[in-house]
Amino acid sequence: MLPWEGEIWDEERWEAYLKARRRQIDRLLEDYFTFTRYDPYPEGASSDQVRAWKTRLRAFLQERGWSAEAIDGLLRAREERFFFEGEALFGEEEETLLPEAEACRTLMARARQLAEAVQEWANRLPGTHKTSALVHFCASLAQIPLELAEGHLLGYERETLGGNIVCARHALNTANRALEALAELRTAPYMTTERYHRLYEDVYELRNALALHVQRLRARFQVGLD
Repeated sequence: MLPWEGEIWDEERWEAYLKARRRQIDRLLEDYFTFTRYDPYPEGASSDQVRAWKTRLRAFLQERGWSAEAIDGLLRAREERFFFEGEALFGEEEETLLPEAEACRTLMARARQLAEAVQEWANRLPGTHKTSALVHFCASLAQIPLELAEGHLLGYERETLGGNIVCARHALNTANRALEALAELRTAPYMTTERYHRLYEDVYELRNALALHVQRLRARFQVGLD
């Protein structure tokens, strides 16, 4: 049974739950990347080699105390990579009819395209220009579609909508941080006035769209309570 089943959690309770879950996920990913630094995923290898790699990874994580369920979830996330490949995220066909779900899908695609375009531009810059502000700007943009995806996968039912709102709110806060990081890049030697204004407009419009999405989700949550 999931922790929220049979209850309607408010945003504050969801915030606490998701914070604890993220800490666990961060620890799992830290162990995963520790393993891959010494035994990276065998890209382009045969199915037998990939299977052997997964067996080694599973044994390593089990030694670190992770459950089979946690390891299976990590492997599924690595294989699916839904937020990078643009695959459908809907668990049920009828969910595509919800306007909030359609809006979220559009926002995820928009945020992902912006993040990829900015990352491609940043990758072409000389290494000496890659300051912490630039790294933070790129990382913030890359984080937005992931936060939206987390909320979307929680769903739009009354029991989970509070968590969806919290994730959308996190994406909005991340967009605000991206704007702050971009302001630090305004005087960078590689930042032309035209590029700065174009980036600012793109991120600002995305930020406003995220704010509207939070409002839509909260309206749906309130209707469910009335």
